[in-house]
Amino acid sequence: MDESNGSGRQVAALPQDPFLPSGRDDRVRVLGHRGAPGPGRPDNSVAAVTEALLRGADGAEVDVWLTADGTLVCSHDPVVAGPGRSALATLPELLAAAQQPAGVRLVVEAKPVSDPVVAARTATALADDLSASAGGAALTLSSFDPALLARVRAACADLPVRTALLGDRSAPAAVVVQRAHEDGHDEVHLPLAGVLRMPEVVARARDLGLSVTVWTVNARPALRWVAGLGVDAVITDDVVTARRELDRAAAVRETVAA
Repeated sequence: MDESNGSGRQVAALPQDPFLPSGRDDRVRVLGHRGAPGPGRPDNSVAAVTEALLRGADGAEVDVWLTADGTLVCSHDPVVAGPGRSALATLPELLAAAQQPAGVRLVVEAKPVSDPVVAARTATALADDLSASAGGAALTLSSFDPALLARVRAACADLPVRTALLGDRSAPAAVVVQRAHEDGHDEVHLPLAGVLRMPEVVARARDLGLSVTVWTVNARPALRWVAGLGVDAVITDDVVTARRELDRAAAVRETVAA
């Protein structure tokens, strides 16, 4: 199509870049694994999550633990008392950082706990922090711990959040999918190794109404492969590569479909 340049003259429109996404909402989402950690940006920190978004991620996955004083802090490992405790981001701080741009997706993984009392306090603390957080981030609460996740889902029933059962590398992916469906969750988050052993599980999950996220996907061939399976999102340590490869894979699929 020709367009006017404002002076009345007609100029030819530039062809669309075939490797840019078309704007459709069915592309595979990219979530930074604990943000985008690096020097000066510890994993699960506000700086790491902010960097992931700057690099083109649709969102990030972070880990939370409940401290003895009832604070949810962002850390992959259990929190111990000491000077390092104060350097950790709290969940409210991280939620505030994930409000811009609109539509950021944040996966908050509640780490497993063996004490039922702590599990109940964790679920309540999550509900309290999320209800107090204003903004437009799309939130998913995940866990490897089915019992904890059930408590979290019940505590957050009145909040606009989703829940996702995480599968570990040793559990058959089909079993995780079935458990996620039976427990009423919205999503299932599967390890790449499990999907490699049983690729058909992605279609099975989708048939059951579950969104599928695969972790942790870094290599280009793996990124293209899971995109071809129809997953909804990937968690990755390399946001830039993942965004580039998945956008190219989407462009190829759109070209073939056309």
